[in-house]
Amino acid sequence: MLTIGNFDGVHLGHSQIISQVKKIAKEKNLASAILTFEPHPIYFLRPEKPRDFRITSLAQKLEIFRQQEIDYVIILPFNQNFSEISAHDFAQKILSETLNAKHLVIGYDFTFGKNRQGNFRFLENFNFGLSEISPLKNSEQTCSSSLVRKFLCEGKIAEANQVLGRNFTIHGVVNEGRKLASQLGFPTANLIAKPHVIKPKFGVYKTQTFIPHLKKKFSSITNFGIKPTLQQSQNEPLFETHIADFSEEIYGKKIHVEFLSFIREEKKFSSLEELKIQIRRDLAQLDSNFFPQ
Repeated sequence: MLTIGNFDGVHLGHSQIISQVKKIAKEKNLASAILTFEPHPIYFLRPEKPRDFRITSLAQKLEIFRQQEIDYVIILPFNQNFSEISAHDFAQKILSETLNAKHLVIGYDFTFGKNRQGNFRFLENFNFGLSEISPLKNSEQTCSSSLVRKFLCEGKIAEANQVLGRNFTIHGVVNEGRKLASQLGFPTANLIAKPHVIKPKFGVYKTQTFIPHLKKKFSSITNFGIKPTLQQSQNEPLFETHIADFSEEIYGKKIHVEFLSFIREEKKFSSLEELKIQIRRDLAQLDSNFFPQ
């Protein structure tokens, strides 16, 4: 029992497909499996597209599949040679002969093979059981990875989370910076923006931060941007997260930052004192128990 796709973000539309895979697998006493690709095919098919568009890294995607209790995940390396495989050869040699697929569950818009020659109708020419899943709607819009990316780039975190079915999350190792935020009285855990992962709109967000080695989640606030008030020569975007009611040093430790809502856009303040006042206003939107004295 197999489904195929990129599954970037593993949003609710993807989860609908995965649920059907598990359901039919149980009915037919088959193993459930997902066939996906790494790196994302778009790097080869549309090289002009910006590179930082992935909603989930491969590691995040695999963890979500694990949580959804899929039996097997098959990762095919996608490269220029693979992109030249015809739809017929993909179906016959890979799906039928190599994977011995008995039944395929695919989304309504799934295509495959060179020049996207293959689709659901094409697969009817082969000896597979087939199930096609209709689009899932969210407020009259089709749930899709593109819709999630659009919402994230517009700072519409609540809308993105609704399509994902969970909170948009970034993972990373805390980087030791110049500790300028600590000097302001608001120490931050800094994560460097990964090159291939999508960046949300610059601004300040209400977040919650999970610290794996402590197995605890904390209320937090995150700024993503280039810190214009501090006028640093290095202008690479950075995620700076102030974890409320927390003082432990976590440099070099992994954290997961979940985005809950957009508070305000990033802006340049006329003084550090004005910045500090605004940070306190931002923090006031968290639970009062976390407000710093």
